[in-house]
Amino acid sequence: MSHEEMLIVKKGYDFSKWLLHHTGKFPKSHRFSIALKLENGILDFLESAVTANMRKEKLPLLRKADEALARLRLLFRLSFEMEFINIKSYEFGSSQINELGKLLGGWIKNPHGAK
Repeated sequence: MSHEEMLIVKKGYDFSKWLLHHTGKFPKSHRFSIALKLENGILDFLESAVTANMRKEKLPLLRKADEALARLRLLFRLSFEMEFINIKSYEFGSSQINELGKLLGGWIKNPHGAK
């Protein structure tokens, strides 16, 4: 695994722990809808990134990770607007999602790493 690939997995893993902690505090009426989709989104992202690293043909899985991140970004914003998370958590989470997006974008541009 290259440094960038390890970094995206580490940062995604750390963010997933943070996010899972927060979704557990969502109102009961939304835990099995928005919270569950957020949880599945970050886990789909992580799973796609880890699996892509093990495959020769990485691009389809990297695109799948990108789609998961786009859904995650939208649901995270909705969570903020529905007041399930506060502004401080929204700012932190958004910065983490953006950083994951930048790392993923770099990997998509060069899916096979430096040669």
